[in-house]
Amino acid sequence: MTDQRAFFDLLDIMENEKLVEAKRFFALMRSTFSIANLLYADMDVLTSGLVVHRLHHTFNAAATRAYIESGFHRIDPILHQIIGGIRPIDWATARELHPESEPLFSAAARFGIGRDGVTLPLATPTRRVAFLAIEADVPADEWQAYRRCHLRDFQLLANLFHASLLDNDNRIELSEHGGKILTHRETEVLGWAAAGKSYWEIGTILGISERTVRFFMTNARRKLNVVSNTQAVAQAVRRALIPSF
Repeated sequence: MTDQRAFFDLLDIMENEKLVEAKRFFALMRSTFSIANLLYADMDVLTSGLVVHRLHHTFNAAATRAYIESGFHRIDPILHQIIGGIRPIDWATARELHPESEPLFSAAARFGIGRDGVTLPLATPTRRVAFLAIEADVPADEWQAYRRCHLRDFQLLANLFHASLLDNDNRIELSEHGGKILTHRETEVLGWAAAGKSYWEIGTILGISERTVRFFMTNARRKLNVVSNTQAVAQAVRRALIPSF
């Protein structure tokens, strides 16, 4: 088990530094605890699906590519439970309760990813999900004792890391986008886009031309510093500029 002095040293870093970058946080976690891999994700949950805002991990590129190309997110019980959930999720337990997810866990094993790990949900606004996943580097017969010993520490450190990234986001938004305020029409167009309406439908609802809808959407993307309508909607929901649907 981990030396408590090492844990408190890490805790001091997380509490006293304004921003701990993901790469450094992962390195500190791995050197303090017996951790094989970590994954941190922060995503918006829209009607069109998940939009990744931030993703950091230590898994190899081949494993990540296989997850995406095989569409394993559709059968990933951990991801499904994290959305709207607040309890830590034990990987082995999720595997046992959801036999339909076996192709995912079998593929993970082929890439050297073990069955012993835990995924911790992190506090987020509505229509958003964030979590830290931890794969342990301990013998299988020690996993339960290891988890019991460190789960509270993991949750605390994960929350501090997540909070520092959110605080940094807020500082960037205030400094870079403070003067770029969306107009009433731009928020209306984004709101209907978030509800899944097309340009033509939005124009009909608002009594304006489709060309004008495109104009307002272009302005909104520019002000929100994004390149797609999906990203614009995600950013607008994130900043509470429009209601979430």
